[in-house]
Amino acid sequence: MKKKYITVAALSTLLLFSTTSCKKDMFDPDLYKEILTKEFPIDPVDDQQQWDLTTRRVATITVPSSAKDARRLMVLTDDPTTNHSATIMAETSKFSVGTNVLVFAAPEIQSTFYAALELTAGSLLIKSFTSSDSRVSMADATSVAKPQNTLGYQTFTYCFEENYPEPGDYDFNDCVLRISLQSGDQTNQRKLNVSMAATGADKLIGAAINILNYKYSDIESVVEQDGKMWDEGYPARRYLMDNEATFQKGRNGEAVIRLFENASWVMVHNQTDDVGALINYKVNVTETYSESTRQINPTTKTYVITFKESATALLNNFSLLNIDPFIVTYYNSGKWETHTYSYKHSNILFEGVTQDSGNMTWALCVPTGDFRWPLEGVIIGTKKGGLTTGAYRENDHAFGSWAAKRTTARDWYLYPTITSVY
Repeated sequence: MKKKYITVAALSTLLLFSTTSCKKDMFDPDLYKEILTKEFPIDPVDDQQQWDLTTRRVATITVPSSAKDARRLMVLTDDPTTNHSATIMAETSKFSVGTNVLVFAAPEIQSTFYAALELTAGSLLIKSFTSSDSRVSMADATSVAKPQNTLGYQTFTYCFEENYPEPGDYDFNDCVLRISLQSGDQTNQRKLNVSMAATGADKLIGAAINILNYKYSDIESVVEQDGKMWDEGYPARRYLMDNEATFQKGRNGEAVIRLFENASWVMVHNQTDDVGALINYKVNVTETYSESTRQINPTTKTYVITFKESATALLNNFSLLNIDPFIVTYYNSGKWETHTYSYKHSNILFEGVTQDSGNMTWALCVPTGDFRWPLEGVIIGTKKGGLTTGAYRENDHAFGSWAAKRTTARDWYLYPTITSVY
């Protein structure tokens, strides 16, 4: 049988694993926590911190019989007539006169939303509501002209550190993904738009998405809308994500979307001067151009998820809270998954060593599509000895303040120090 020895070597934090004939984990959790705590930029971390900035919202919307030519029911972030950055938080073309329920993910700090009926000509009926409203009636909604800009979709930003289970540098830019969700062309489809926005990693980083609350057996297919894998034509052997299938079955029957093998390569390989290059570039994390850094417009891939008819009953409840993006890295000859805090013990594709790393995190979900991640080597935020520093250090809006007390500064991501972020 397998025997894993786990030793922590003082401040180097190197965890050593070896395999022998019987199964037993040897690990000093107190020493491990001591090392992590010393290196983590917050001391102390709120002992109830879950590193969660989002919440599930439910909108119960009544559509009047007078809205006969409506073709789409939506929940928007803002009024599109006054805010051209308004995005769609939830939508359905399969609604009825009377009561309709839309479920969506929202930033916890946001309390006002907009219900919208899109009419055949493109004009809208708009009605604002708050998180405390139990029902929203569109009978007295305001009629507005067709928005000048096409409505985009609410986007979350996922920021990862590459060094789990060791301490990182806490700039949270080693792999940055932006993800949005929209309805598919069929009622049993959803589309995930995934943008590879930045990578400041020294390591090879692969990535995937676990579809929460659905099993592999619930889904008919997952395909790239353009018919091509993100790392199609990869010029080397795939070590991390060697199973090249886009749609994969997790270790416990989970539904998994494989994204890519190499975060850096998927950003640079379509550049004229880097075709086929396997140099580990740092992309969109510096303000300067060098032999090892690049500034490149993010690439986006759309995945079409087709659910089996037996799994579509609750599909209107499908939101960005139904996805668990994670990265995969090599550590001590093994493949390690790094998830956001809520799913930190998950081993979806690869068997890992479950460790209690306390309430520290190596991944963040930021509920906005324009989050500005720290520049390479700039800590996202610190708080030690009562002093807050870092890329997000604004008084009363500091990352460190939120990390030390989860009920405060929950809007920290709106207050970057401009010289410290990309």
